[in-house]
Amino acid sequence: MEKEELTRLLAELKEEDVPVLKLFLEGLKKKAEKENGSYIGALLHAQGEYTENQFILTIPNTAIIQNSLHIVHGGITATLLDSAMGSLVHHILPDHLAAVTSEMKINYVAPGIGTELKCIASLIHKGSKTVVTEGKVFRDDGKLMAHCTASFFIIDRPKR
Repeated sequence: MEKEELTRLLAELKEEDVPVLKLFLEGLKKKAEKENGSYIGALLHAQGEYTENQFILTIPNTAIIQNSLHIVHGGITATLLDSAMGSLVHHILPDHLAAVTSEMKINYVAPGIGTELKCIASLIHKGSKTVVTEGKVFRDDGKLMAHCTASFFIIDRPKR
């Protein structure tokens, strides 16, 4: 994108687009400040915490993740679940191994509303070739929003 085109786009922003752009830029800045982590995690403003055999990932519910009905987009919920369960798997594997998602099954049980979403990922089974996990997403009112099970295939960590 040329500088002139970017300047034109910024000048044409609607008032409701300004907070979304600010969130986007704050996420991009957060990614630039971290050596590890993903762009998607930074753009979602994800905060993660590992405890014994559990990983908790929290994101704010902002306009950037909502669909046209002003509820959290189902794909964002799937990304939150995959990220939390994948982070759990990476925490329990030795450094020379990694894992990739091989299957996910999600049940959406309530609309994504409120100010924050919390995903709790738990370990169901750890084998030598696969790991099976469970993830639950809760709204800030404590209501279960989505339930997921997922399998991860264990691979050798790629060399950088």
